[in-house]
Amino acid sequence: MGEQLFPDGLTKRLGALTIATKSRRLGHHKGTHRSTKTGTSLDFSDFREYHPGDDLRHIDWNVFARTDKPFIKQFLDEQEMRIHILLDSTKSMGTDGKWDFARQLAIGFGQIALKSGDTVSFSTWTAEQNYFFRKKGALHRASFKKFVSQLPAPSSPNGFADHALRHVPKAVTVLFIITDGLEELSKWELLFKRLPGICRDVRVMTIHSRTEEVPTYEGDVRFIDVEDEAIVEVSLNHRIVQQYQEKKSRHEAEIRALANKYGIQLVRTEVTDGVMEVFTKKMRHIGWLR
Repeated sequence: MGEQLFPDGLTKRLGALTIATKSRRLGHHKGTHRSTKTGTSLDFSDFREYHPGDDLRHIDWNVFARTDKPFIKQFLDEQEMRIHILLDSTKSMGTDGKWDFARQLAIGFGQIALKSGDTVSFSTWTAEQNYFFRKKGALHRASFKKFVSQLPAPSSPNGFADHALRHVPKAVTVLFIITDGLEELSKWELLFKRLPGICRDVRVMTIHSRTEEVPTYEGDVRFIDVEDEAIVEVSLNHRIVQQYQEKKSRHEAEIRALANKYGIQLVRTEVTDGVMEVFTKKMRHIGWLR
């Protein structure tokens, strides 16, 4: 399942991308983000993959002999970031390919951060269980991919925005929130108002599908709300579809305005964008990656 959801080829195509941030809230440990060379402290921290320009003296040849891949020893005078990824697992995320796309984005961010020697944590929840992952360093990329790939289908009956804060750990440098953003504006405002007190660099990715944007239904249709199973019967015509699209556009614009109000970055993505297009072009264009 992990290989199907996020093939190794995608990991390789992420190349030397790193997460860019202006936040000064770093972890107590060290990593790779405020120095262009490996540290010189005698205190070993972790391994990361070798990149051209790294000091060859810090390659661990024992690890190379076992893996046939060069890894650099990291020491404690490099700087570390703590990256947390919060994934919306409410039922609406399970429609139109959004769940697979959202998990691909989560895996991609985790792969990039772990490769850079950062600490990555991840959380989501269902009706039955909370899911939490926390590791540091490139050697944990496979376990992170497996963890996210094996998450069950979205089933949380509770609102995402209402419960998000309790699933965010302390001392986070960058917080990624992946959601479809379909909850009421009042709930988003309460969440956005409190998030800057937890993390100075909050980034929200809203996930959308083509079916949501341009409904293809016609005539008399019975809709069942995937969140609360409420039934609505509608006679669809061009006017009704246009009203729906206008309402959805207003909702998205208002969420974006709320994010701006509280200093939160927000980017809109569609399933049809494709995960590599998002990482290699959109994320670099807006300055989230470099």
